[in-house]
Amino acid sequence: MTLPIWLIESAVYGSEIEPLAAEVRRQGMECRFVAYREIVKGPTPLPPGSCAITYGTYPTVRHAMLRLGWTPGGWCSPENLDCATYYPHFADFLLNQRHEIITGADAVREKKRLFHTFGHNGCVFARPTSVHKLFVGRLIAEDDFETALAPTRYDPETKVVIAEPRELGSEWRLVIANGDVVAASRYAEAGAKSVAAGCPDEVLAFARAMLDAVEWRPDNVFMLDVCESVDGLRLVELNSFSCSWLYACDVELVVRAASRCAIEAHIG
Repeated sequence: MTLPIWLIESAVYGSEIEPLAAEVRRQGMECRFVAYREIVKGPTPLPPGSCAITYGTYPTVRHAMLRLGWTPGGWCSPENLDCATYYPHFADFLLNQRHEIITGADAVREKKRLFHTFGHNGCVFARPTSVHKLFVGRLIAEDDFETALAPTRYDPETKVVIAEPRELGSEWRLVIANGDVVAASRYAEAGAKSVAAGCPDEVLAFARAMLDAVEWRPDNVFMLDVCESVDGLRLVELNSFSCSWLYACDVELVVRAASRCAIEAHIG
């Protein structure tokens, strides 16, 4: 059986990445730190046909997946992780049930209508639909709207989600592999960073019920973010596994599950 080699992009995560690398090695697999230029410009660290998992920034991971012939290369399918794709699948569970998907250019032109429809206390929530986020999703005041959406001006087809502001409690990131929850970590409380391992049983139950109800998956391994809201537990967003931080997720469980999925993909 061919074990996957983990390739972690260097100079991205700092010392916080060491526990993940150490766990990969503890489980008997090779883990290398590689620079962006090694992946993109070469010489590449592994030959085509290798069983490999890349973990790093979006450009590095996507290049590895598309150009280098590794299996799986990583997990980051931008088409599936676009809000326009996955929102309809998870419509009943979304935090942003009241929303509109619109190009950034049109959003700026239609600012008054959007703030009339979705605004609360002079703000709307906005984020790019793409997993490759041009700006961070956040509350935006009406006077700051054009400036906040300025990164979208370079591509008139770039779409954004506009939604009503919501008050959130705790937020958790769950790692999903082969259709089940592998590990979880809290990452925020009331909008402020707050990291702690695990999640309450009701969050696990909510995530599993959602996965049972929705057969569609963006990737075989991905991240699922859940939050507390006035409407109960809700889905915040989906994220790629290979380009998203693990916070305090149990790295032993994550490495074992992701490596198993990589082996299965390599075997075909």
